[in-house]
Amino acid sequence: MSEKQFVRYWYTGVAVAVAVVVVVAALLLTIIGTARRILHHAGRALEVANEIVANTRPIWELERTNSVAVQLLEGAEAIEQHATEVADALDAPVVASQRGVT
Repeated sequence: MSEKQFVRYWYTGVAVAVAVVVVVAALLLTIIGTARRILHHAGRALEVANEIVANTRPIWELERTNSVAVQLLEGAEAIEQHATEVADALDAPVVASQRGVT
């Protein structure tokens, strides 16, 4: 192999190596840019998810409200039942005494 041929192969090898480094650098920059966009979109998605949580909190509170409303209804029905029993008990002696008076 002559010196000219060796130098030509050496320059060819260097050119191929430079081309590979340039391609790898371009791919790396593309990957970094894509990762930054993903990070940006993930941050935005997290903000939206937090907004969704805040906006749907009343729905979960509605479940608690319904539970309390059921308890209140049961209490009101119990009061009604006891009030009816008391009213019936108070009416009973009046009816009995009216029968005896007539």
